[in-house]
Amino acid sequence: MSITLKALLPPALLDNPKLVAVELPRALMTRANFIPGVRHRLGWRGVRDCAKGGGGLTVRVTGMPGVYGVEILAADGQKDAGRATFGISYFPMPDEDLIESFSIDAGLAAQAGDYLERVREFTLHPDLRVLFHIAGLETFFTAAPQGVGMALSAPEHDVVIARDGLEIQTPNGPVQAVPPGGTDQDFPAWDTALPLFNALAASASFCLGDSPDSLTSHSMASTRRTYGANARITSQACPHSRTWRLGLGWNTPVPADPHFTDTKDLWQRPAPIPEDWADALWLNPNIQGAGNSIDKRTMGISDKPRLIVLTGFLGSGKTTFLARFIEEQAAKNGFVAVIQNEIGQKGLDGKLMGQHYAVTEVDEGCVCCTLAGSLRAALSGILSEFQPDFVVLETTGLANPANLLSEIADLDDLLEFASVTTVVDAAGAARALDNHEVARSQVRLADVLLVNKADLVSESALNELETRLRTLNTAGTMHRVVQGDIQAAALYGVNFRNTPSRPAPTLPLMGAQPTHMDDNIQSSLISLDAPVDRAAFSQGVAALPDKVLRAKGIVRFLDTDIPEVFQFVPGHTSLTPMDQEPGGSFMVIIGQDSPQVAEDFRSALGIGASAS
Repeated sequence: MSITLKALLPPALLDNPKLVAVELPRALMTRANFIPGVRHRLGWRGVRDCAKGGGGLTVRVTGMPGVYGVEILAADGQKDAGRATFGISYFPMPDEDLIESFSIDAGLAAQAGDYLERVREFTLHPDLRVLFHIAGLETFFTAAPQGVGMALSAPEHDVVIARDGLEIQTPNGPVQAVPPGGTDQDFPAWDTALPLFNALAASASFCLGDSPDSLTSHSMASTRRTYGANARITSQACPHSRTWRLGLGWNTPVPADPHFTDTKDLWQRPAPIPEDWADALWLNPNIQGAGNSIDKRTMGISDKPRLIVLTGFLGSGKTTFLARFIEEQAAKNGFVAVIQNEIGQKGLDGKLMGQHYAVTEVDEGCVCCTLAGSLRAALSGILSEFQPDFVVLETTGLANPANLLSEIADLDDLLEFASVTTVVDAAGAARALDNHEVARSQVRLADVLLVNKADLVSESALNELETRLRTLNTAGTMHRVVQGDIQAAALYGVNFRNTPSRPAPTLPLMGAQPTHMDDNIQSSLISLDAPVDRAAFSQGVAALPDKVLRAKGIVRFLDTDIPEVFQFVPGHTSLTPMDQEPGGSFMVIIGQDSPQVAEDFRSALGIGASAS
């Protein structure tokens, strides 16, 4: 048996076995969800990246109403092998029968009004992870020869006893929810975790192009937890439950775990697979339906992805809207491919938004100035490798969409045009519209206008802004939103069949349209090779002149080992701890006379090399 991960993970990552083990579940889930005909057959209903907190994934699987949470717990590796362990949680729907098997505290948490919102970012909420943890996942990677293994560990029943009983407060007074010595939780952990593991294993077989060649089983006696009024938790043997560990290996066996007393080699190729596993989906790497898209093209059936051109001035919230759009489509088993570029020499947003979609950061500069010829190349690369349902061209905040329309008109053999969607910052729009023709062009050419951050300004200010937008664009639909949150159907119609109020481009535009260069707007990069002083950094930000339109980057400070994401638009600054290791620390300044502004900022930080 011989496998390769070159098509699944970046070549540079394969040189670090530890990182391969860490990224393997994400890569498998993402790649399997690229192809609509495949993801349904593998059992996926949606995958979403949780970029906040410690990082993780929320996953939905066919046959399970709730949401799985997968988070990295630990990883280690040597030169030729890596191992990672993950925690698996299961967050049931509030009306799901399984909620009754969880603890009383878990049931109360699931009935809270913000429960599902908290599940979306479960990595930020350790209380949820404690209440709804059900299983462990291990991944293994060997470098020479390349091999992959994964193992699921969970008890048949996760049992929790309330030694002193449990009372809950109700409008009618306290109620004894669990009697002393009673069972607070008896959750079927193994049966609940197994569907996720099966889908992940089937995805591994599909992505690696081969089925596993070894199957092992490990077990030990389970324990049950007991808590009392003093909150002290003890563990005792649970006589009617065992904890199982199931391992699958592709060109490498899953190593034994000394905690498990009973180990069995259930199967190894070329022996016949045991009858109990004969119908396992992971046995067949050739998923029926994987070639559906090719068959449609061969038969002359049009199934082209729909194109959304997403634009908006700097800091308007395009990336936030896009992240929500992607999440909504993923929940419906849709796949969104993103072509994203940002003025400046560092693509920050591609690092922040995770890996639920393909991102091609086209060239190094502004899309409206340097994209000619590259958009088709980027699209051809995505469409040749994946089968997206939607393509979103997320332009730089300084791009004039007018300069794209003629090229888009020449892409009708690849795409079906859907919309020019422009995001407007309700708080900063007046300044941008007053000072920049590009901002006005972005509004004029939109068939969908999103007035974002509507919660940050007064009703009268919103009405005044919308009146001004209407003078620039009388035909486009307009929506007020907060944090880019709106259903796609409200914008584009069910199944994206709304007729655009501004017709799709069919003829090249005559003459070049205004670009950011006409406003003398430039970008400058500051490489931050060493940690910087936080106070000096804050002072430098406070001193940025009004001609700076946008600044962002990844910064390391002297007072912490955790890198932080820096975002700046006039009137607002944020620093957010980063949950993944960045490729480097840097800052991009965008605005008029940015080289001099960057030099002044470097001086404030006490670093002398010139900015680029």
